[in-house]
Amino acid sequence: MPAWNAAAFIGPVLASLAAQTYPDLDVLISVDACSDETAALCDAFAMEHPRVRVIHQATRLGWIGNANALLDLADGDYVFFAFHDDPLRREYVERLVGALESAPDAVLAFCDVDSNIGAFRYDVLDGIGSRFERARRLLVQRGSWWVPNRGLIRAGAVKALGGMRRHLAGEVSADLPWLLRLALLGGFVRVPEPLIVKTFRVEGLSSGWRDNSRVRLAVVLACLGVVRTAGFGAVQMLRLYFDAAEFALRRELWYCKQRLRLARNAGLHL
Repeated sequence: MPAWNAAAFIGPVLASLAAQTYPDLDVLISVDACSDETAALCDAFAMEHPRVRVIHQATRLGWIGNANALLDLADGDYVFFAFHDDPLRREYVERLVGALESAPDAVLAFCDVDSNIGAFRYDVLDGIGSRFERARRLLVQRGSWWVPNRGLIRAGAVKALGGMRRHLAGEVSADLPWLLRLALLGGFVRVPEPLIVKTFRVEGLSSGWRDNSRVRLAVVLACLGVVRTAGFGAVQMLRLYFDAAEFALRRELWYCKQRLRLARNAGLHL
């Protein structure tokens, strides 16, 4: 669990970890340099639960730095991110471990997501055995691509990848190239149950990230950098580049139309 300034909402998530039905679960919490009581709450939780360990970062690492610090220390067979504002259903770990153990070629198992604004599921990769097709579908960001990042990952795959990476726009959507790298290693297994409750908050970390043409282009370029070293043939790479360019263009046209519509509604003439 990478935690930062979460004192107001981390309690239910900690409780959901303590309530997991899977018996062999260790919880590792890395508290980034905070200005609230997050560290004290996590320390108190660890005092009550012997399989919980808390690390205190002396300086602010940011989301990726904090997450990677945890990945470096994890030593189980499987790992997952327990996000500090998203409680888990009691069966979350048990269901996903079962899914991975039933699919030896898969590297990640994930579930559907409930939230305070509706339900999300990511079925775009259901039944997709081709690593090229997995890469293509993630590259063009079909569906709620971020959902699998809340899944259970084989520790061997994590060690092979070496953690998440910043790109030209920093941390924004850095989990997309991370998931793309995972999809090149093996398949994803979806458990069609809502085992996570995601909380969208106005003051959430991702809400403060910029979203503009430059940032969106940086994410696409980071993803193309991943597939460029994937060993695909020339024809497949041409297809990926074409799909990425078409996707980026369509998305920017959509944003332009949205801005024009908002301007007209505001009574502006462009």
